[in-house]
Amino acid sequence: MKTIIWILFFVILAAWTGMTALTVHVIDWIAHKSGTALQNDLSTVLDATALPSWLALWIDPAWLQSIHAGLVATIEGVRQIMPWLAAGMAWLSPLLWTVWALGALSLLIITVIGHRLLGSFFPANRPSPPGIHG
Repeated sequence: MKTIIWILFFVILAAWTGMTALTVHVIDWIAHKSGTALQNDLSTVLDATALPSWLALWIDPAWLQSIHAGLVATIEGVRQIMPWLAAGMAWLSPLLWTVWALGALSLLIITVIGHRLLGSFFPANRPSPPGIHG
């Protein structure tokens, strides 16, 4: 049973580490690559993208225009944040790894507590007290 607890610990820790590494790399990629990608005028790009004819039957053009306006406004806001995000990667990456370390430490503490509790519920082959012979 203790082996299962430690196997679960390592599996969850590997998933936690992978998710943190993936998050750091994705944020780094977004910060460095999207600064050049957002230089284009998005409203012209979105206007050039036509709705397929089969989808036009199901989607109201007014609804599509409101989505278009909201998307352009969101991207304009992101464009304003991008220089700060790229500069913030110097502290954002260590911050994410600090959160990872706190999560890993918490997971280790929970695993050790579970290991100790299982040891108290299922004691190993302990000798019987002297005087009691079974």
